[in-house]
Amino acid sequence: MSDSNFNDILQQVKNLKKEITFYSPTSDKEYKIYPLSLKQQKEILENSFSSTLSLLFFNNCIFKIIKENFNGNIDDLDTVDRVSISLSFRNKIDNIYKEGDTEINLSEIIEKNKLPVTFNSKEVICNEFTFKLKKPNLVLDNKINNIILRKYKSDKITEDNINNIVSDLYIYELVKFIDEVHFGENIIKVEENINNTVKILNEIDSDNFKEVFNYINALRDIENNLTKIPNSNDSISLTPDFFIVQ
Repeated sequence: MSDSNFNDILQQVKNLKKEITFYSPTSDKEYKIYPLSLKQQKEILENSFSSTLSLLFFNNCIFKIIKENFNGNIDDLDTVDRVSISLSFRNKIDNIYKEGDTEINLSEIIEKNKLPVTFNSKEVICNEFTFKLKKPNLVLDNKINNIILRKYKSDKITEDNINNIVSDLYIYELVKFIDEVHFGENIIKVEENINNTVKILNEIDSDNFKEVFNYINALRDIENNLTKIPNSNDSISLTPDFFIVQ
């Protein structure tokens, strides 16, 4: 087979791909996206390792795939959409997911999730500080994940640095949701300099962030509800193992 014939055949295979749909609860609309290729499924499974940072690796892998497969504006997608897309990806491979002896019909979960969810921006005032909050889109989420991963890229996770990693995960979670910080005559626009913002937040008393974390937890609850198994109190864990077809 010549190179030209191979490239022609490869292009024909790519042209056979058909988009699937996923529903965005926060936008209350359906989008189209191309399903996982075998190569992309393999990339997800390569992130199947146990580590404090494994969820960040997994989420960044999913982001990369969404960016490749989504023809719309990725800035329009948020972390709730990541859950919907992950379920739709796996459902396309096989709509039955097995967890132990239990078989879960993913199509039923996807169908129950087709309800709009309202999650608005919010302003929180605590003592001298005003926090302007908003849900992060996937681009910002990925950007901040990369900051943490780069910081610990060459470090082995040990008892000596595990506390530093956990504390970084904690504060960078705040950064994902805070758009601006106001105090006195000062306005800190978080995305203009994320690292400097982290330094400023580190100096603010912890009690000022209670309502911010309530806001964050409310969105995480929405995400978790999308993975709830019908007629059960259990949820599906969106990890690389979820994409293993048994």
